[in-house]
Amino acid sequence: MTKNLYQWALAAVLICGISLAAASCSSDDNAVIDPADGPGAAYRAVLQGLDWGPDTTFVYGHKTPDVDAVCSSLGYARLMRALGYNCKAKISSPINRETEFIAQRFGFNVPELKTAVAADTRLILTDHTDYAQCVDGAREARILQKIDHHVEGDIKDSGIPYVRREMIGATCTIIYECYNELGVAIDDETAKILLSGLLSDTRNLTKTTTQHEDSVAWTALVGQLRLEGEVAEINRLMVEAANNYDGMSDSAIFVSDYKDYDIGGKAIGIGSLECKADEADDFLSRMLAVMPAVLQDNGRDMLFAKIDVEVSNPDQSDPDTPYVDNGLYFIYYGEGAQAVAEAIFGASLRPGVTYTKEHLSRKQIVPKIMEILQ
Repeated sequence: MTKNLYQWALAAVLICGISLAAASCSSDDNAVIDPADGPGAAYRAVLQGLDWGPDTTFVYGHKTPDVDAVCSSLGYARLMRALGYNCKAKISSPINRETEFIAQRFGFNVPELKTAVAADTRLILTDHTDYAQCVDGAREARILQKIDHHVEGDIKDSGIPYVRREMIGATCTIIYECYNELGVAIDDETAKILLSGLLSDTRNLTKTTTQHEDSVAWTALVGQLRLEGEVAEINRLMVEAANNYDGMSDSAIFVSDYKDYDIGGKAIGIGSLECKADEADDFLSRMLAVMPAVLQDNGRDMLFAKIDVEVSNPDQSDPDTPYVDNGLYFIYYGEGAQAVAEAIFGASLRPGVTYTKEHLSRKQIVPKIMEILQ
């Protein structure tokens, strides 16, 4: 189902109240949405029907937040406030170096840290769909909306009043679409926030998960901010910040871009890292050495990490892209982890290490793990 058809189908169910909100159909003329009014009218009607309550609704990205998690929560909280809803973005754990860099570069404030929420707190989730990645207390909270670009996790779509999941490059692209559909203008600060998440999660439209929608949003946001001549350099500096491990312990490096999942009754942790090809042997050994402690500290059954290998860009005419990906190592630890890794990527090169020439993101690897374990 396309995203527009999905949204219309979901909106129709919600407006009639036979779905997740469990309210009866209203005879009020205002509850009837004329399709001629477009998806924005249906979207607004769904938002108006949510149980907002008297307190602040918090908007969270996932734990160990990357740029897209932080910026999608910021962007969506701003959108909800523009529509009159009392929403505020929060983070459940500290930001990474890439997020710190781009927030300083573009001059926006990151959300305040709030590591747990009380029962019945109203939440909007962005950029994740697994309880293992949620703020503590989310299972007892009221999840009003989920805006995401991953395969469905254990936070089921069917239990949430409004869900928008699109398999595209960045959650910030979805937020950009939401602004347009609702007819809310994107000011320059919001444009910087949304562009930050889009650049990071698509690596300036170069990742294999990038879709047409990402390109449309990129063109509009870069044009609005007049960054055509700077965006490649900004992206390069974001990559450098993401791969700046100076002063970090190896355990901290491993979890610098890390997500937890519960799949098939197994607690899984997956890191996402990068290294230069000439440093790969040492880097792999160091990451393998800390995996037992990381597994124990995070209460996981299996631990994995994809490590993208970078080589010097042979195109000397492109100074803003000094390195390009050259496949990835997929390392593993824990009971049953070898079988999972080898089922996806083939025989191990050495204990704990598999390799593929494919360019895969974590969100493309997770469904492969789900197929094996579920």
